[in-house]
Amino acid sequence: MREGLFLTVGETESGTRLDRFLRARLAGFPSRSVRFAIEAGEVRVDGEKGRKGRFLFAGEQVAVRRIAEAGDWLPPPGDLPGASVLFADDVVAVLEKPADVHTEPYRPAEKGTLAGYLRWRFPFVAGISSSPGLTLLTRLDYATSGAIPAALSREALDFLSREREKGEIRKTYYCLVSGHLGNELTLSFRIDAEGGKTVRVRKEAKDPDPARWTTVRPVRWDGSATLVQAEISRGKRHQIRAHLAAAGFPVVGDRRYSTVPPEGAGRERLMLHAAEVTFLHPEKKERMTVVSPLPGEFGAIYER
Repeated sequence: MREGLFLTVGETESGTRLDRFLRARLAGFPSRSVRFAIEAGEVRVDGEKGRKGRFLFAGEQVAVRRIAEAGDWLPPPGDLPGASVLFADDVVAVLEKPADVHTEPYRPAEKGTLAGYLRWRFPFVAGISSSPGLTLLTRLDYATSGAIPAALSREALDFLSREREKGEIRKTYYCLVSGHLGNELTLSFRIDAEGGKTVRVRKEAKDPDPARWTTVRPVRWDGSATLVQAEISRGKRHQIRAHLAAAGFPVVGDRRYSTVPPEGAGRERLMLHAAEVTFLHPEKKERMTVVSPLPGEFGAIYER
């Protein structure tokens, strides 16, 4: 953690936003460190608390009390209640993420993340990648549970990262949605995920990339909600939750995109689970699917 940085805004930097100014001046620091420092109140401009959208003027003094260096984001290794290894061989593993934990650190040195669990089970992955997520290939929201693949060799990480960018790592989710969804839907609304903690859905615009669409199939209606299967490939942040809410079928327990309160026992959590992940094995070049069992609160609905 670096402490006590003092920067003076130059003439050519006048009119620059605070966050962009810091990213340019502190190019050796991760961009997430700049965001975190501003949000944590560690940045001041002429003595006042800095905000990322504040425009700077020549001569102003920017003080950074503390800012995380790259190594500060490496997740501390440790066991994680509810996490497990669903599959592993010499080159790839698939982990079970429990609900209500971060996939990777949201703040420097954060304990209790799935990335920390990965490092605890497979310590050598820190030598493959030093990113906050280490070699995890997909991310799940804090409240979402389910399967996440991870590479166990540098070659596997390179291969599967390319597969991910092509939309070839496919994820199938189960979720409980409010209302009666009777037919299959393909949701292609464009999502604006830039800035803020909540994405914006542009219902009037269609995303040109089919890999960013959400396919939804009804599984079972229980009288007040529908258990559905949702499939995505190159998903955006909150894609399934935002798409379903925009279509009028918000995920039960979603306090960000729904105003519908959870109903019934066991529905206090976000009812969204990554049940399957399908990808091409890096060495065998055979497509494989790893299944994450539905949590108990889904089971009774699914089996009914």
